[in-house]
Amino acid sequence: MRICTYNNIDEVGVGRWDELVASCGAPIFYRSTFLRAFELFPLHDVKAHYYLIGENENGSLIFATPVYLLKGVDPMRVINDHFPDFNGASILVNHVWHCYDTWILARHLDADVVGVVLQNMKMLAEELGVALWGFTNVDGTGALNQALTAAGMTGVLVDERFLIDLTSVPDIDSYLARLKSDVRQNLRRYRHIAEREGIVNSIKDVQQADLEGFVKLARAGAAKYGNADYYQPGIFEAFVRAMGKHAIVLEQRLDGKLIGSAILLDEESTLHWWVAGNDYTALPQISPFYLAFLGILEEALTSGKSVLEAGRRNPRFKTRHGLSPRPVLAYFEPTLKHTVDI
Repeated sequence: MRICTYNNIDEVGVGRWDELVASCGAPIFYRSTFLRAFELFPLHDVKAHYYLIGENENGSLIFATPVYLLKGVDPMRVINDHFPDFNGASILVNHVWHCYDTWILARHLDADVVGVVLQNMKMLAEELGVALWGFTNVDGTGALNQALTAAGMTGVLVDERFLIDLTSVPDIDSYLARLKSDVRQNLRRYRHIAEREGIVNSIKDVQQADLEGFVKLARAGAAKYGNADYYQPGIFEAFVRAMGKHAIVLEQRLDGKLIGSAILLDEESTLHWWVAGNDYTALPQISPFYLAFLGILEEALTSGKSVLEAGRRNPRFKTRHGLSPRPVLAYFEPTLKHTVDI
């Protein structure tokens, strides 16, 4: 096996990268479309991009992983809250903060592959002089969690993400029937009010959608938590447009005004409710967020998805509405230099 490090996805080779992604069933955050969009329009500041790969004698990828050199970028407060000694320091991390499901792409995620990846990430971290290196947003129930633990790394619980298995759900009424009666009645009441008031839901492709309107709504909501720059004007819209067919937008309008918008990432079997923005003052009787949930759920069902992913945070709403939580862990190690400095 030959180990190589590249600085952009085109140098690696899109064909062999996406073939590896498909072979191991990795999420959309690892497809070349997402990675190239992030290179062109980084959603947060990145000092450098790296693609660490292992290839066989025929040039096929055995493993691959993107890693990013960051400094002082921590929108989800993972470093600040769980590794406070390194707050503001340079780190080397897989993946970017806008990904909530971190993988090592590998045909066989065995101890040998994981050992090579960790050795080479550590070497790169020391070469770059960063303080901390590792992985964030690892599924606490998944194969990577087990592999990193077996390799001697210690995971720290940093969040939860939520999803719905739709394989046994034929339609939205069947889904609603599974919820507690008060939750179900509330959703139906909201839907009735929305119909009465003339709120219009529509699914649009990224070229037709009002992405500038989305960013305004999303920034206003994130500003309450001091995190408006999670959605950088201009860059965020350009990133989403660069996703092409892999992104669609649910828009909600009242009298023509955009009151809710959600960016959905579209895979063959999974629909990701990735990010959302809402105007909670537009119609005080109801929340656009609840209506978005109904609209996105319906889109997932009608398009034949087996899973609806709903990202991190907002556990009260998500558990009440039938989404299952999964623990999200971070695995970080200090470099030798930083350990000595301490």
